[in-house]
Order: sequence, then structure tokens, then C-alpha cells
Amino acid sequence: MPKGRRPHDVVAGVPSGSLVDALVRNLADGLGADVAYCVPMAGDLSVVTAWPEHPPARTDRTDAVRMPVADDGMLVVVGVDRWGSGELALLRETAAWIGVSAGLDRARADRVRAESRAHRLRAEVARARGRLAKVRDLERQRLVQSITATTLRDLDDVRGRLLAVRETADHHAVARELDGVRGALDDLLDRFRTVVRGVYPAMLPDRGPTAALAELAATLPRPVRFGGDLGRRVGWEVESGLYQAVAAVLTVLAGVSSDRPVAVDFQRDNALLVRVTADTAGMTAKELRSALAYDAERLAVLGGMLECAVEDGVGVVTVRVAERIEPAAGPRPDVERSAVYRDVRDLVRRGARDAAGGRAQAAWDAVAERMAAPPRIAVVGAHAAGAVPDRVEGVDVVAVTGPADRGLAERLAGDDPRAGVDAVLCLDPPEAEFPSALRASRHRILLARSGGIAELARALTARAPLIAARRALVSVAGLVAALPPHHPLRFAADRIATEAHDLAELDLLDDIDSTAVLRGSATDAARLLGAHGPDPRTRLGLPAAATDEDVTTAAHHAAARWRTHAEHPATPGRDRRACEILVRTAEGIITRTRAH
Repeated sequence: MPKGRRPHDVVAGVPSGSLVDALVRNLADGLGADVAYCVPMAGDLSVVTAWPEHPPARTDRTDAVRMPVADDGMLVVVGVDRWGSGELALLRETAAWIGVSAGLDRARADRVRAESRAHRLRAEVARARGRLAKVRDLERQRLVQSITATTLRDLDDVRGRLLAVRETADHHAVARELDGVRGALDDLLDRFRTVVRGVYPAMLPDRGPTAALAELAATLPRPVRFGGDLGRRVGWEVESGLYQAVAAVLTVLAGVSSDRPVAVDFQRDNALLVRVTADTAGMTAKELRSALAYDAERLAVLGGMLECAVEDGVGVVTVRVAERIEPAAGPRPDVERSAVYRDVRDLVRRGARDAAGGRAQAAWDAVAERMAAPPRIAVVGAHAAGAVPDRVEGVDVVAVTGPADRGLAERLAGDDPRAGVDAVLCLDPPEAEFPSALRASRHRILLARSGGIAELARALTARAPLIAARRALVSVAGLVAALPPHHPLRFAADRIATEAHDLAELDLLDDIDSTAVLRGSATDAARLLGAHGPDPRTRLGLPAAATDEDVTTAAHHAAARWRTHAEHPATPGRDRRACEILVRTAEGIITRTRAH
């Protein structure tokens, strides 16, 4: 019979923070064996606690007995000569209670994260309500101006004509004046119908935004050509928001007579997208954005965006609205598909569980919260507040008004997980110390001095899982260093940092951006590392139609090139290590392409 106490007696007398340790020790004493409680970590079993502590129980021995725990963990027992019913019952009950304890720890951590997320969402709701109130006021003003100003002006014209008829004695002249009054009334009614149609187009609920926009285009003085398709119908709120935004764009770009047509292209991926292209007749991008400012703000309330650009007199306005207004809960699927992200996420969750109730819990929870958030961009400049849209898909954008100096760089590069940024867009030239201060940060911060917010957001979202994983690893380095020397989290963190090739690629990209390595071949190296996109064809500079055989051949050439460069006697040590990373990248492309 086992000598240990019953697990429920242990649970009744031990604080929750040390319950798992007490249960494992009680099981080891009861069985007279080595016992370890393990959880999956970075593709292997990582020991959470064991008894005896020095050395921990070996989990890879062939005579080890394993008992699954409800939280995906495992109890491993080594050294029991004979298993009786009492020993088996003690093992099963201990596994069950450890599962309950782990579930309670997870529930506490989830509650803390949920409270933090709820606080953040309440703030977002308050901001959205403020924007909605502003948009409602703007829309009310627009409708009042459209209806009253136009209608009253036309009514004044009709009134003047009627007064002229009353003062005319000639019957033939009266008839001509009445014909003019009749024509003025017809024009008034037509314009009034146009205003009402813009508020609530009758065709929109029945036939969708494409047909409603075509109906509107038929009333405009400039020809409009439509192409593409929006696919299946979506909710009324989404279609109405899309229609109102595109209708405003057409009113601006096609509201003046011209022989050159306006092109409207419909697209559909994970959102509804409409791109309007037209000659702007001298209108600048700033003037176009100003004309559509409140329409862009109204669309942002629905989670969409409206972007304007003008080049060589041709304006391009892009309207994008998500298929659903409700934000998706939880991490994005593309993030979850990253093995590095999952490994780091599991590491952080395990650290938060172990620190539950301790001084380090808040720090672990902050890292977990930041890891689940999208990449963050800081737009810096004297007029940054006016340049930042309310919402950019896939990223958080904050405006920082003021000079880009060393003090600002140190604040942006701080260690607070909730405050750090992943990229900086400088609208004004930064001071000389600003870039070097950003590069001195432990975190990866991309500095952009040209381009737009949308372009920078696309670059970040393409590598969002790696950026989140790397930032979390850096943030927990101090927390892991404070753990005991043989703590399994220390080994797991070192293993992820050493074996994750994707993180090595990201670090090498940073070195290339700072011109620290491969100065003569930086462009080709950055492309192979995924600076222009993670797709293998993009990395190898191949067209999208290239076959898998073309990809494999190009990857072989790339591996041979960088291997030769690494073996050259004149290649410096840092460049040699960079070439080894590039060779491994090319070989990985070959392996994945063959497997595909």
C-alpha cells in the first residue's frame, strides 16, 4: 500500500500557489519513486516540478510510467517495482487534482487577461462612440446643406420667375415664363431626388452596392466604368457603409463634366474593396483627402478605411470595408499557424501560471497581453495627429506630436510591454541621434522615413507572428533570468531562441537595415529573408507564375551563392554567419517546396 496521504487531504491543507509541488512530493513519497510533472514545450516535455528536486526525474527512461493530466500535461513516475491497486489509485487521483489545479490557474490568468482586454475594449468603444457622434453631426450638416441650400436656391429661382409672370402683361410672354417655371420645378425635383437617393438608394437593399452605384453614376456628368465583382452579398450595415463612401468619392471625382471616364474596380478577398481611379483635374492628394475627410471618418467607425493618393494628376481612392463589423475574437489564424509564435505563447502562458499570485505575475500577464495585440506603429511629427487615421487594418497606430529626438526614441524603445512600438514613421526629418537610439533598443523597431502608413502596416502584418514572438522573448528574458538555475523555463526559452530560424532571419534583416553586414549584397539578401514578402517566389525574385521546379532551381542557386560567399577567405566573420543563415533559408525553401 502507498505511504502517502490521500491527494484531497493534501489539497485541503496546502495553499494554491504550492499545491502542484505538494501533490508531486506526496506522490513520490507514497510510491517511493521519482516523480515529475511535465508539460509540452517547444515540441518536447518540459519538467514543471519534480521530487526529488536534485536531480529531477528522468522523463525519457523506458521504464517510466506516464499518466496524462487534464491540462495536456503528464505525470512521469520512475522507480516503482510493483503497481498495485492502491498505487494506481494514488497516481490517478494525483493526476486529477493536478489537472484541477492547473485549470484553476489558467482560469485566474484568463480572468486577469479578460479584465485587461475588457478595459481596453471599453476605451475603444468610448472612442468609437465619440467618432460616431462626430460623424453623425457631420452627416446631419451635409444633409441639411444638400437639402436646404440647393432646394432653397432653386425655390428662390422659381419664386423669382413667378413674380416675373405676375408683372408680365403679354400673354405670349406669360406662356414662355410659365414654361421656364415648369422647367425650373422639374430641375428642382430631379436634384431633390438625387439628394434623397444618396441618403437611401432604393436599389441598394434589393440589388446591392454595385447596382446602386451604377444607378448613381448614370446621373453624374462624367462617364463611369465599372469592373470586377464584390462576390456574395453581405450585411446591410456593411453594404450601406461601402456605398456611402464610394458614392462620396464618385461625387467628388465624377461631379465635374469631363470626357475622361472614372474607373471603378470591385474586388473581394477577406474584405470588400473598391478602387476608384480618375483624372483629378489639378486636385492634390491633400485636397482630395480634405474633400473626403468626414467620409473616411464615417467609414472608420464601421471598421473600414479610405485612402487617397495622387500621382501625375491621376487620383486613386481605395475604399475597404471588412465583411463583418464585429471584430474577430482571439488571435488571428495566420498568427496561430506560426510554430515560433505558438512555442513562445506556450512559454509565456507557462510562466504566467507558475507566477500566479506572485510578484512576477503582473509582468508575465503584461507580456501575454502585448503578444496577443497587433503590431504598433508610432507616427512622429509636428502634424502627426492629423495624419493618423482612426483605424488601419492589422496594426495599432499612435500619433506622437513633437520632434524625433533621443529622448523620444528612448521612450518608444522602453521595456514596458504595453507601451513599446514595433515601427516608427517619421513625417519630419529626425535628429541625428534618433535612429541610433532606436537601434540600441533590445526590441526590433523598424524606422521608416518615407512611404505611407498603409505600406508600413503591410510590412508589419506580413511578419506579425515573428514580431510578436521576438518581442515576447526579449521581454521575458529578465523574468526567466530570475528563475532558479535548473528551472525548465530557462531551458525552454534558450531552446526557442537558438532553434527558431525565423527569428534569426528577423535579426539579420535588422543588421542589414543598419548596414552592419553584407553591404555589397544587401538587396538580394533582404529579399531572400522575406523583406518583400514571405512567399518563396517573392523571396527568390521569381514571377508569381513560376513552377515548383523553377523555385527549387532558384533556391539551389541561392544556396550555392551564399555558401560560396561564406567560404571566401576575405569574407568577415559577421558576413560569414549571415551567409550561413541565408543558406539555411534557401535550403528550407527547397525542403518545403519538395514536400508541397
